[in-house]
Amino acid sequence: MPPIDCEDQELLDGFLAETTELLEKLDDDLITLEKSSDDTDLMNRIFRSIHTIKGASSFLGFDLLVKVTHKTEDVLNRLRKGELLVTPSIMDVILEATDLVKLLVGDIKAGDIQERETEGTINKLLPLLTETVTAPQPPAEVETSPEQSPIAPQPENSDSSTPAATETDSAPAAPAATPLPVPKPASDAAPKKAPAPPKPADGKGDDLSDNTTVRVDVKRLDDLMNQVGELVLERNRMIQINQDLQQNDANRPDFHEEFGKLTKRMSFVTSELQMQVLKMRMIPVEKVFKKFPRIVRSMSRDLGKEVDLQIVGEETELDRSVVDEIGDPLIHLIRNAMDHGLETPEERLEAGKSRCGTLVLAAIHEGNQIIISMKDDGRGIDTERVGRKAIEKGLITEEQFAAMGQREVFDLLFLPGFSTKEKTTDLSGRGVGMDVVKTNIKKLNGLIEIKSTKGLGSEFILRLPLTLAIIQSLLVEVEGEIYSIPLSSVLETLRVDQRQFHLIGGQEVLKLRDIVLPLIRLQKIFNVQQRGEADNFCYVVVVGAAEKRMGLVVTRLVGQQEVAIKSLGNYLANIPGIAGSTILGDGRVALIIDPVAMSEVCE
Repeated sequence: MPPIDCEDQELLDGFLAETTELLEKLDDDLITLEKSSDDTDLMNRIFRSIHTIKGASSFLGFDLLVKVTHKTEDVLNRLRKGELLVTPSIMDVILEATDLVKLLVGDIKAGDIQERETEGTINKLLPLLTETVTAPQPPAEVETSPEQSPIAPQPENSDSSTPAATETDSAPAAPAATPLPVPKPASDAAPKKAPAPPKPADGKGDDLSDNTTVRVDVKRLDDLMNQVGELVLERNRMIQINQDLQQNDANRPDFHEEFGKLTKRMSFVTSELQMQVLKMRMIPVEKVFKKFPRIVRSMSRDLGKEVDLQIVGEETELDRSVVDEIGDPLIHLIRNAMDHGLETPEERLEAGKSRCGTLVLAAIHEGNQIIISMKDDGRGIDTERVGRKAIEKGLITEEQFAAMGQREVFDLLFLPGFSTKEKTTDLSGRGVGMDVVKTNIKKLNGLIEIKSTKGLGSEFILRLPLTLAIIQSLLVEVEGEIYSIPLSSVLETLRVDQRQFHLIGGQEVLKLRDIVLPLIRLQKIFNVQQRGEADNFCYVVVVGAAEKRMGLVVTRLVGQQEVAIKSLGNYLANIPGIAGSTILGDGRVALIIDPVAMSEVCE
């Protein structure tokens, strides 16, 4: 791509920002339009999005992008005028065209404009410009004052083949003042035999958003600046107190009172500042969810199934780092539900269900966690079949299966290499999907839980932290060493006489009300030396992961504290049972325990 001067680069950045935002909504809007073809407002919004991209592309000289968007705009114009009916085949072509637009915009964003083949897609659009409808369709209302692109106006001579009907919504002509010269990338040359643009049916490769930036509400920035101002005031006060201390004025009666007030105020302002920064990192989970209607549409057609995807709570916010990591696990869960869970229309009718299956993707806040669930009304999980498959693959024995409860059988689905599929297909059968889900969720310090009833459906529930940077924790002491346990995993704490411990099959346990609680001594796990005489009394921290319960035996409870998670680095990154570390107020380093991994280490 030729070099662009500073002012033109600003125009290019504006074009990419707006175009990316428009394309991010386009897939979802098109899928919705296919189900609600009489939605005039939605039809006009889609038309304006493509029209805006076309106009700005023409102004900046991206000819190849103009060709594709222009023909797509013409087809959309016929749809909104009622000259064409919205059908799955027509929507296939429009979606293919938007995929090509994404690829071309991605090339521009990367600064590497390629000579992509576009004739194949354009040739599929051309017949739709002459095709006539076979059924009456009321014309959509044509707006006379559509939204105008804030980037740049469309030149009047952008393309001579534009139908007169589209001029009603055209952006105004370029201003009389001569614009700065904009380099025109050589993007209109296309080889005759180049591969057709791929269709990103799995939701990958079509995300044009910049993962290094976050759009922040101005009010949040104002709140942040206000808290920084408060922190500066408290810093100045602390400097003054330090000067008083150096001048031997510390013995004055009000010194300790003032220092105590300052400490409380600094703590409050720091907490508020931390909260504002966290809010700035928070983005709606919609960023991930918006890809799934397209994926479900594509898969349902490939599998011959009818599926109604319902999305709930897409406005729920969580940390950017978590959002970036949950996409792949959710895609695997959707594939699993579509392929294994939901039946074909014929099978559903035989079972007394409606032809169309329902898939509900929901997100809600619960305390300091976000709960994401994927629920279907399909065939449910056959525990007997799962167990038999695991035995066939040599993953468990007959005796082990006989002793398993429902939860243990469901856990078999997450074993590497496990699959109930008889035949390997492009979608499933390799036994890697659910294993990937569990691995990725564990990396996020999250949990996954399965609920299922045979014949009625299944639900996969993900419990994820709102942020990966700061957590509430319980500090405990083990023979002088301090450890941090995430408070979200702590169910209760007990002071126990060790003479109440029992040994069953080499495992220490404690009878707690109506359950037998397995115990883990952190002193043994981390090889901590005994200091002083052993005491009969100790503390047990009861932690839980899904339905699992275990007790961590410690010497003393230090207290609850909010801690910042620090990485142990690549050399120490894979220590089982350790999620990271933190630095305490006295400068000591405390390891952060991962209760889920700890239970697996000790099994």
